[in-house]
Amino acid sequence: MKYLKWNEDTEMTIAAKLSQYLNDQSVDYHLVQHPHTRTSRESAHAAHVREDQVAKAIMLQDNDGYVMVVIPASSSLDMRAVHMETGRNGLEMVAENELGSIFPDCELGALPPIGQAYGITTLLDSSLSHQETIYFEAGDHEELVEMDGPQFTKLFISSHTADLSKDWP
Repeated sequence: MKYLKWNEDTEMTIAAKLSQYLNDQSVDYHLVQHPHTRTSRESAHAAHVREDQVAKAIMLQDNDGYVMVVIPASSSLDMRAVHMETGRNGLEMVAENELGSIFPDCELGALPPIGQAYGITTLLDSSLSHQETIYFEAGDHEELVEMDGPQFTKLFISSHTADLSKDWP
C-alpha cells in the first residue's frame, strides 16, 4: 500500500472541493492509491482495508432537495431508518447520470462521503463513528482518503448520526 500526503505539489486527483474542505477543517489525511475499482467494496479490497472501515456515500433526493447518507461499504442502506430519521418519506436514489452536475469535480460512482463540502445535508451511520481509521473515495476510482476516525467523526458534528444501515443479506 502506498501512502501519500496531499499537498499542492502532489499530482493527485482528490476532488478539489473535498481537498479544500478538508484543508479548511485542518484535518490530517493521506491518499491511498489502489487499482481502478467501480465500487467502495471493491476499493476496500484493492486497498487491503476492511469494508467496514470504508465510508460510502449514497445520494437521495425528494422535492425538498438532496440528502447524502454515509454508511460502511460492508452494509446496505436501511431506507426505513432514513425515512424515520429525516421524516422525508419521498426520498429516492439519485440517478448516477445526475451526479455529475452535483459533483462536477468527481468521477461518476466515486463520491466522497463528505456532503458538507458540497453544501448537501448529510447523515452519518453511527457504526462509522466507532472506527479508529476511516477510508473513503477521494473523487476518483483509484484513490481513497485515509484519516483518523475521531477526526472523520468531527467533520459530521453538525450532521445527524443514527443507525442507517443493515448488514448485506
